[in-house]
Amino acid sequence: MPASRAPRTLEPMVSERVYTVSEVNRTAKRLLEEGVGSIWLRGEVSNLTTAASGHLYFTLKDDHAEVSAARFRGRVALLPSAQIENGMEVIAYGRLTVYEPRGRYQFVASLIQPAGAGALQIAFEQLKRKLEAEGLFDPQHKAPIPVTPERIGVITSPTGAAVHDVLSVLERRWPVAEVFLFASSVQGEAAVGELVAAIHRAEAFSKEGADLDVLIVGRGGGSLEDLAAFNDESVARAIYGCPIPVVSAVGHEIDFSICDFVADLRAPTPSAAAELVSPDRAELATAVDRAVTRSLRRLSAHLRRREEVLAASLKGYVFRIPGRALERLGQRLDLATERLLRGEREAWAKRARALERLSDVLRVADPTLPLRRGYSVTTRWGEAAPLRDAAQLSPGDEIETRILRSRIRSRVEEVKPVDDD
Repeated sequence: MPASRAPRTLEPMVSERVYTVSEVNRTAKRLLEEGVGSIWLRGEVSNLTTAASGHLYFTLKDDHAEVSAARFRGRVALLPSAQIENGMEVIAYGRLTVYEPRGRYQFVASLIQPAGAGALQIAFEQLKRKLEAEGLFDPQHKAPIPVTPERIGVITSPTGAAVHDVLSVLERRWPVAEVFLFASSVQGEAAVGELVAAIHRAEAFSKEGADLDVLIVGRGGGSLEDLAAFNDESVARAIYGCPIPVVSAVGHEIDFSICDFVADLRAPTPSAAAELVSPDRAELATAVDRAVTRSLRRLSAHLRRREEVLAASLKGYVFRIPGRALERLGQRLDLATERLLRGEREAWAKRARALERLSDVLRVADPTLPLRRGYSVTTRWGEAAPLRDAAQLSPGDEIETRILRSRIRSRVEEVKPVDDD
């Protein structure tokens, strides 16, 4: 028999890499999330449990296979958690991933809706009936929108087209108003929480800073899935409880969103909302001119009638009454004339004050007034919002400076802070 040999220890070849379990799980997670991405998944709910944290854990299965799934608290849920039951067939939107500590393959859902045609609309109608029964749509609760707002709040995405549409309309129609943006995402998993937080920030700003006259909440158009945050119960309740008059400006495919029913006023688009909350300065100037013309016409006619009455009285009695009676009537005439003139002077003074106030409004609304005084307005090239802090600029940035009759395009070479003193 051959001599016994010691067992050989297997060592990896120099060119081979030895992975840790954590590295394998991390690699599998990255491959799933990047390779597959977000998908819609249809299946039957089973093994449904709700953790103390509010997270849902369940299994989605069909006739041949199953996959572990979860929906974390705070995600947009088109179907309320209380209505998810074992045996229910649903369509869920989310991503495939790996739970690294246990190497468990799972599906993380962000949207859940019942399977079948019109599922989103069914969830919409369920929430609508619930909130309507609680009185959130009551017309008596709706606040009026100010005619000439001084400060306007806007809640939308800072990078979307909606904010530019609102600013463009307000600059054209009512440039004297100050506009404050409370940024929020308007779709996706974080949109609901950010919208509610933005409404609360606007409330706090209005209470502690400058009072907001009106608040526009909205976004541009999109599919029903994209607009899910504006059909969310928590967003609707935040709008209902907001003390600032709210205009809902959601461009959507269905006729209304839940936010439209709760808000004080509904606009079909952000641009339309900006028009609804702002007067047209040209129309206002025309209305003032017509009001002044009517007042002057009525005053002139009144004076002519008084002159005619006075002339008739003099012609009828002056040659037929005794001297003493003539003196007495003369005194009455003097008193009547004084009352007439005093009344007319007061009426003229009242109309003059009204005209002066309206003239001040028009004068302040003139966007070129500061430019006529020698001031200028500087913006980043291609943007509409004026620069208020040089710290927003860096060398190499292009800027545009507007003076009374010209626009100057230039490039920043250096930014120096200036002492306030």
